[in-house]
Parts: sequence; structure tokens; C-alpha cells
Amino acid sequence: MTHKNSSYLISILGVFGALIILQAYIPMIGYIRLFPMWPAISTIHLTVILGGVLLGVRGGAGLGLLWGVVSLIKAYTGATDPMTLLLFQNPVIAIVPRVAVGVVAALVFAALSKAADNRRAAGLKMSLAGICGALTNTLLVIAFTWLFFAGRANAVVPGANAQNLGWLLITAFAINAVAEAGMAAVVTPLLGLVLTDAKRRRRR
Repeated sequence: MTHKNSSYLISILGVFGALIILQAYIPMIGYIRLFPMWPAISTIHLTVILGGVLLGVRGGAGLGLLWGVVSLIKAYTGATDPMTLLLFQNPVIAIVPRVAVGVVAALVFAALSKAADNRRAAGLKMSLAGICGALTNTLLVIAFTWLFFAGRANAVVPGANAQNLGWLLITAFAINAVAEAGMAAVVTPLLGLVLTDAKRRRRR
């Protein structure tokens, strides 16, 4: 890696890292709450996905790790609903899905980037990477919740048991999953193409 590329990586990581922290702590920016007692819809995954698309696996994983650590801290210091308090005080649930968002987005984009090289194709690849990254977070949160809480499922969803907890969580998080994947499908190519163009101009 050249000094110029290294400086670009550090600067983008710094900007995106600061943005994640701002999103996490400014109300209705990083988390949009539709229902008072239910987990909010996140927008922070967009920053992590963009990091994965633009910076690769290491950049995406690093930004995902930051998001996960911030989620863990917020669960202990400022949880705003019972489910966040219960689930995200578990470091595995708080951190691993967030790291996976950046990794999956980077891997999907890298795998698709060999398929075509025009701007329209690049936008489509970014959109697909965004959808995969967003769904990764939701599905891993559900999977880890089932793994850790199957024995006391009723604490997570009233009336649930070990057999139906997973399906109830999928149903409950359906709105979040669709909204977050939809945002990722639209925002990732919109911002990703602009930032990619800026990076190319910087190299000239």
C-alpha cells in the first residue's frame, strides 16, 4: 500500500468512525424509532456498508467493530427499550453481527466487481452489497438471540418458547429488516458512486 493510499484509508476511516459515533448518539439520526417499546430501525449500517464497499474487508470490519462496541456501551448506559437492554448487553449479539455487516458487504462487492465495469453495473453491485450487509445484521442478531435465549424465550418475546422463538423474532424484526435493506439498496450506490468518483479524481 502506498503512502497516498494509506492516508486515504486512514482519513476515510476517521470520517466514517466519527459519523458512526454521531449517528449513535444523536436522536433519530442513527436509530429511527417507530414504536416506543421496540428496537429502532438503524441507519448506522449504511456507514459500515459504505466502508466495506470502499475500503474492503478490513475497513468494513473495523467500522463494524466500532459500531458493535458503541452498541454495547449504549445498551449498558442508555438503553431505550427492554429488548435493547436485554439483547445488546451480550457482547456477541452486540458486536459480531455488526462486524459481519462490513465484511459481507465488502466480500459481496468484491465478488461482483469482476462481472462488469460500467457505472450502472457498479451501482447495482453496491446496491446488492448493501442489501446483503443489512440482512446479515438482522439475521445474525436473530440467530444469536435464539442461541443465547432459547432457554428463556419468554423474556425476549412474551409467550415464546424455544421452538418458536426464531420465527417470532423473524416476524417481529420484519419491518426493521425490510426498511434497513431498502435504505441500503438505495443509499449505498448513491453515496458509493460519488465517493468512488472522488477517489478516482484524487488519484489523477
